[in-house]
Amino acid sequence: MRNFLALCVFVAPITVLAAVALAQTPSSPKTAAEESRAAEAGEQSTRQVSVPENVLNPLIGESERNFRQAASLFDKGDTQGAASQIRAGAALLRLEAGREHAANGSGLQSCADELDRLAGRVEHGDVSSRSEVNLAFARADLALAEHYRAMANEALAKKQHENAGRWLKAAADAVDDATRWTGRNPPTVQAQARDQVHALETKIRSGANWTYDEGKNGVSHLGTQIQYLGSQMQKVGGSATPGNGGQ
Repeated sequence: MRNFLALCVFVAPITVLAAVALAQTPSSPKTAAEESRAAEAGEQSTRQVSVPENVLNPLIGESERNFRQAASLFDKGDTQGAASQIRAGAALLRLEAGREHAANGSGLQSCADELDRLAGRVEHGDVSSRSEVNLAFARADLALAEHYRAMANEALAKKQHENAGRWLKAAADAVDDATRWTGRNPPTVQAQARDQVHALETKIRSGANWTYDEGKNGVSHLGTQIQYLGSQMQKVGGSATPGNGGQ
């Protein structure tokens, strides 16, 4: 019964978001005003739904798969397919923003909105540069990284070792993903922070023991990386050419 209720809560926002996505397709007879009202209703419904962790946790990292697929389709000239994948990634960010006690819900919601706007422009052929697509994905991954880092910090404060490990790993993966989309190698200090986080992440993945102090250091090192990447993204804007995100 508990799993059924969790599934119902999970399906509700997905259904709303799917309806919004369909309303934005060129074949829809809705007017722009109707589409705007539908999108607004969808976003409000998503923010009002608290999505349980046992539903969200298996979805960690799925948005990155959408981003990579979108980039691949964009390169092949399949703008419809790319837009669909971008919207799917945006929907997952909104679900994560609906996590109970979400640490960076507003940041995730803002990135989801940006991705939806990007999807519309890609779909209509208004985006010609991969750099714009890459930068949007990097911002989304960085928002996820900050979200998971804050959750790791909270879990450590509550002595929740298993949860802290999960969020540290998720944050480290998101930072790595954001770094790949920017295509920029970190300088010495940030590279050292990255190496420390990777060492801790290896312990977590392998099931090896790690200490509270190692976890707190990991949170600090992640903060260093996130701050650096955020400053680089502000400098890049849409003028430079970020990397290919590992494609």
